[in-house]
Amino acid sequence: QQGGQVKTSLKSLEKARAEKGPMSSKNLYYTLNKTNKKFDLKSAILTAIRNNSIDYLNPAINNIGYKGILKTSKEIQKWFDMSKDIEGEFKASATIMEKAGTGGALFRNLYRDFLQESYDLLKLETLKEAHKEFIDIANLWTAVSNLFLQVSKTKERKYIEQAADILKQLATKEKNAMEKLLMI
Repeated sequence: QQGGQVKTSLKSLEKARAEKGPMSSKNLYYTLNKTNKKFDLKSAILTAIRNNSIDYLNPAINNIGYKGILKTSKEIQKWFDMSKDIEGEFKASATIMEKAGTGGALFRNLYRDFLQESYDLLKLETLKEAHKEFIDIANLWTAVSNLFLQVSKTKERKYIEQAADILKQLATKEKNAMEKLLMI
């Protein structure tokens, strides 16, 4: 669980950090030290938003970004059909999407707030529009999470089908929002 306290051996940590794969750290880490060097916060924000948009629109693998959301809209139906523990699996996924992971409403709420703060500083209309779009996007992710909870309680396929439909909408909405942000 993120944010929890865990214990592991140094050897185990070393092995985990050296894992390979598309989203592994490859032993990369950063140490931040405060300096007296001045930087342009406005420029840094714009660069960060553009870079995030580029990465989102051009994912390294099809499991992330809007492509990953589209893929998920199909895969959750297969997952439902194959699951041996619908209650546990879908309940855990709902919790991760809403409260513990980088996907779902949790991240979208953080990004929504970042866009509002960026608009407050930069006064760019595109940021204001994107903030409004991410309000809707985050709410739709909460709806998906709630549908997963319904699936875990009832084991009814109709909730998976509704979640799949919302995920397709989300893929389009997020792609469109990121395309706008790319142009700032």
